[in-house]
Amino acid sequence: MNPFYHRGAIRQAADFHGRVSETEQILGLLRNGQSVSLIGPRRIGKSSLLMHLCRDEVRQPFNLHAPHALFVHIDCQELGGSPAEEVYETLLLGVREAAEQAELSLNEVQQTGTYRALDRLLNQVVRSGVLVVVLLDEFELLAANEQLTPYFFARLRGLTTKYGLAYLTASQRPLFAITADEEILSSPFFNIFVSLSLGLFSEAEALKLLAGRLVHTAVSFPSDLQEHILQLVGFHPFFLHLAGYYAFPLVTGGEYEQASQIDKPTEVEAESHLAYLWQNLTPEERYGLAILTGGVDVLRTLEQQCLVTAVDGFEESNRAETYRYTSDMLERFVRRQEVPGLIQAAPFVIDFQRHTVRVPEGELSLTTSQFNLLTCLATQAGQVVHAPELERAVWQEALVDDPDRLKTLIKRLRRAIEPYDGWVVSERGVGYALRAPE
Repeated sequence: MNPFYHRGAIRQAADFHGRVSETEQILGLLRNGQSVSLIGPRRIGKSSLLMHLCRDEVRQPFNLHAPHALFVHIDCQELGGSPAEEVYETLLLGVREAAEQAELSLNEVQQTGTYRALDRLLNQVVRSGVLVVVLLDEFELLAANEQLTPYFFARLRGLTTKYGLAYLTASQRPLFAITADEEILSSPFFNIFVSLSLGLFSEAEALKLLAGRLVHTAVSFPSDLQEHILQLVGFHPFFLHLAGYYAFPLVTGGEYEQASQIDKPTEVEAESHLAYLWQNLTPEERYGLAILTGGVDVLRTLEQQCLVTAVDGFEESNRAETYRYTSDMLERFVRRQEVPGLIQAAPFVIDFQRHTVRVPEGELSLTTSQFNLLTCLATQAGQVVHAPELERAVWQEALVDDPDRLKTLIKRLRRAIEPYDGWVVSERGVGYALRAPE
């Protein structure tokens, strides 16, 4: 059986990998009664981490295991359109179930669909010297629930003051960004959280995941395949599972010849997930992702969504922070998208707004004539563009009296775009094309 079968949350303890520092940080805060907002993109492992934190053996080093603490896990997907009464009842049932599992003796509470009933149950639990932590997965669905008022969230906040209850929410975006209702957002409930970002694995964690999934198979991936997987999908846990899934049968079936064999199937399955991430970016964020520059807020959001990572570099003897994509697969996906104001003809990204051309190594220094010539070629990438059309793009008219002028500019353009000079291909007697050299 292929051990890289996970496509959803990791439910078995033996299958969970990494997140040691995040686990310690979250439990340390919760132990002190501090509520935590866990932020991370879709499929980064938020639900898996919440399930991991619900295990007694994980919480025991922090003295948060039963019966010292009750961890109540609520999936807010079921509460997106529920009235307050249903939410109160869900919370009450969750607390009562956790108490029963911890073998706490509690009196029966009547009228379960009310705040008063929830209050009475929590009162019993806390009087027994037990800390209560409520884990709210997919919290954005609760925050955007139009049936819930500021008064509802104020009551949730009141439980932290009254009983020392702590919340751990998980959402794709920061709390201030997941509700459009300013009145809801102004509730004191949203001011009690410490925000923590859940991001990519470290390289060591990524390699440990690959090795860990293979440990019971008597199979190991060749070192070149491991390196290629990390380059292809980066350190994203979900994408590592995808790449491993397609690598495993090649190795076990004796069909492995070169690491790039996994590229196409991995990228095909990842396409819908990358499209979801792309569609949930604002136009400004899409533009920033395509050119790897932008305002501080845009770049911070892209980092938080695990799409780019900061790299310290040197530029003209001054230290400058630059950014790179978190995987080759992501970069190729971005290059296939249409972004207003840009022409993306890999490896060139032509920005009309800033009048710049970017390649993976950084920005190119081009004259206006070179920029216009490359733009004309890139607009029809892969096709032959006739010389008169290129001349009009550069000089606004075909200069038939100087046939060598275009040839000279082509030579200068090739020098300016090295090492990608081979991408400007000459079709003798016809014109030129922008395409990958053969």
